[in-house]
Amino acid sequence: MRNTDDVLFDHLRRTNEDFAALVGEVGPEQWTAPTPCPDWDVRALVSHLVQANVIYRMLLRGGSSDQFLTIREHNTLGDDPVGSFRTAAQECLAAFAEPGVLDRDVDYPFGPADGRKLLGLLIADTVVHTWDLARATGAPEDLDPELVEWVDANFEQLYTGVAEGPLDPNTTQRHFAAPAPRAQGETRQHRMLRLAGRTP
Repeated sequence: MRNTDDVLFDHLRRTNEDFAALVGEVGPEQWTAPTPCPDWDVRALVSHLVQANVIYRMLLRGGSSDQFLTIREHNTLGDDPVGSFRTAAQECLAAFAEPGVLDRDVDYPFGPADGRKLLGLLIADTVVHTWDLARATGAPEDLDPELVEWVDANFEQLYTGVAEGPLDPNTTQRHFAAPAPRAQGETRQHRMLRLAGRTP
């Protein structure tokens, strides 16, 4: 990833804020609306990102891949979706900022990874799911262009070697959708989303 750690932290803060702002705009009737993730409604999508932050913080502090896969199935949203996400995101960001964490190997269940790779994967996951939430709720779908550019430029490096990832030729597509067909005249955001299995 061609950036300093401070830039990566700033990217995570910004995409967290974008996602939290959209969560705050979800209407009571929209929590059961379908999303571009076939198995998730809006509530499940938001819960997934809360879980991701809880899980990554756990991995950074020595947690196991078995714990990762168990927590991944929990509903961690509670009665305050915005608060649940913000708390989990802030605690996870603080864990990434602890001395030595970014260079520490973690027990990531989908392949070899250190803290810096996890940070990149969380940025990418949050950016893509911000678009998913916007599409599901009818909010504006234009993402932060700097974040889009970063995810697009680092997509191959992030996902090479990630089992079940979008670049894994042997994926069963249980966790990541396969890249969508290329469309003519696609923008950089369209390309990034297409690689992540979305059809903008």
